[in-house]
Amino acid sequence: MKLMDEVAGLVAARHCNTNVVTVSVGAINFHRTIKKGGVLTVIGRMNFTSNKSMEIEVFVDVTSLVDIDKRKFRAASAFFTYISLDKHNRTIPVPPLKPQGEEEQRRYKEGEARYHANKAKRMAEKEKEQQ
Repeated sequence: MKLMDEVAGLVAARHCNTNVVTVSVGAINFHRTIKKGGVLTVIGRMNFTSNKSMEIEVFVDVTSLVDIDKRKFRAASAFFTYISLDKHNRTIPVPPLKPQGEEEQRRYKEGEARYHANKAKRMAEKEKEQQ
């Protein structure tokens, strides 16, 4: 999980060219067990940006050096949300993401839908607390 967060942080920092911080981690999905002798590849990609946050999707792929039948497989995946900070650690706007091609546009729209769903959930929880 630490490697996943570090990769997401690198993707966010490269996009913003600022300090960044993790705001939340969506459910980490563990698809398969990682056994000794596996070589990990951790990949992060920016899916969506709002004015204040960005969603990075991270995958952990494993190449088995021992088990030839299961040479390469996806072991885990998760969505990370980051914000951008100025030199005084105050939040600043996130540069917009410019999706290229159909696949990136699809991922952007899916990320936007998750963003709005999470925002609605946070607002409902906040409203419930105030009652």
